[in-house]
Amino acid sequence: MNPDKQVSHKRIQYDSRAAALADRRVLGIRYWDIHNFTDEPRTWDYYDWHHAVMGVELLTDRGPSCVLWTSAFHPYGVEVFHTPMSEHIAGGDSGPESWGASGSDRWRGRLDLPVTNVQTFWERFAVGPAQSGNVRVSDPYEVDVPVALRIDFAAGPVWMVAGIPQQGFVKVGVTVRER
Repeated sequence: MNPDKQVSHKRIQYDSRAAALADRRVLGIRYWDIHNFTDEPRTWDYYDWHHAVMGVELLTDRGPSCVLWTSAFHPYGVEVFHTPMSEHIAGGDSGPESWGASGSDRWRGRLDLPVTNVQTFWERFAVGPAQSGNVRVSDPYEVDVPVALRIDFAAGPVWMVAGIPQQGFVKVGVTVRER
């Protein structure tokens, strides 16, 4: 619990990594998802939003950065790293796959532009208490979770959200949306 609403060292580190995207020029985009074992083409472009389940790799003038779904604060949220996506996932023949998204309408007008600002949107989740039968196994607590990242370009912002629109529920993953 955090009764005084103090900002943790972990959150300060998170905000510092996210802010370090500013002034980087985005040269290319790769989306990552679990391995597609079917013959059906992967569906990821839903016109007003893109679906990249595992995350987005930003190929920048200062090297790769990635935004991916993590559980650093709670089993839900987006997080920025200034390393290749491959350093955060297990590979192999049936491991996650990536594909280029640089040519999509969402990204084409933003390529070779610097990131002008980055803003993280935090949501406070109330968790628990947890019960096992009639026995309380943990007390309730609150946790701040980074649920969305807004990356601004001169051509307009891109949102990366830890969830995707669904009828009746939210499916976890990274959603790329411009607005």
